[in-house]
Parts: sequence; C-alpha cells; structure tokens
Amino acid sequence: MAERASTAHAEDPFNEAVATTGLFLLITAIIAVAFALASWGLSETLFAVLAGAVALVSFAASIFCFTAQSHEPAAAEVSA
Repeated sequence: MAERASTAHAEDPFNEAVATTGLFLLITAIIAVAFALASWGLSETLFAVLAGAVALVSFAASIFCFTAQSHEPAAAEVSA
C-alpha cells in the first residue's frame, strides 16, 4: 500500500495534462515559425508577423507549462 501511495504523484492526471499541453504548444510554435519564414519569403509581411506572434506566444506558454510542471513536489520514495 505504501508503494502505491509513493507512485501516485507520478501518475497525476493534472501533471500529465500540463505536460501534454506544453508539448502541443511547442509543436504549434514550430509550425508557426515555419509559416512565418515561408510568408516572409513570399513577401507576405502581415501574415509573417501574425505567424511570428503566434509562435512567440505559443513558445512562451509552453515554457510556462513546463515550468509549472517542474515546480510540483516530487514523490518521496518509501524504503521498506
């Protein structure tokens, strides 16, 4: 029973949701950077700026998600 209590933190649904959200936001930022560079190359300045702004916001939000997850207290191991 003590072993199960010590691993409960690692399987916390909230931590999993935060980590998954951070990954999705990071992928979104990478795609937005690709759109920004492609739009800039095609001389579509407005679309390049908008895609760049989306990339910056998505990247900052993903870093926030990873930081919030890293500050969660770690589960203590129980020695039997």
